[in-house]
Amino acid sequence: MHGPVDAIEPSAAFSAGLRRLSKRDRFGDGTLWQCNLIDAPLPRNTYDLIFARWVFLFLPNPEAHLKKLAAALKPGGRLAIEDYSRWTLRMVPEPIEWEDFLKADGAFFDTQGGDVNIGARLPALFERAGLTVTDITPTTKVGHPGSAVWKWLTTYFLGILPRYAPLRPFTPKKAAALRRHWLAAARKKMSVLISPTVVDVVGKKRT
Repeated sequence: MHGPVDAIEPSAAFSAGLRRLSKRDRFGDGTLWQCNLIDAPLPRNTYDLIFARWVFLFLPNPEAHLKKLAAALKPGGRLAIEDYSRWTLRMVPEPIEWEDFLKADGAFFDTQGGDVNIGARLPALFERAGLTVTDITPTTKVGHPGSAVWKWLTTYFLGILPRYAPLRPFTPKKAAALRRHWLAAARKKMSVLISPTVVDVVGKKRT
């Protein structure tokens, strides 16, 4: 059995995309709330499954958001969240600027009230929200230059590096040095990038 899917999406562009997809999925029309998660008027005791991917690392007060989602589940319903625990991000050989770069990555999310390593905290937060954790699955990817993993991490982090540069203890000088090291590493076939870990956590609402 299947039915319409409800969604929460604050972005106008992504909301428009969801509306286009829903017209083709043959599940029927669901409700789309174009607002922040904490403001969505979710009905209580309604959903069999709620899924969120790469949302909670941006959210201030994740406990309040989890309690809101747990209240919207039917007894026995499941909440599945996929999010990061990012400290596994490494480059081998490792640049001397790397630890400060990781701190800047964390600080970037801190400025938005989020937590770059929320994935590692989710199981304990699930329990406090009245959910029994039924599965925890971490995924970490590794790649050499030219691989899909290397291209993904390089495109993202070199693209965002200028925004990290002012975040202490990182500096523009360290960002420039890291960029040079990164580009040089890409020319050496034995270089390795290890991705941030994505943690999948599933919890069941207690009956």
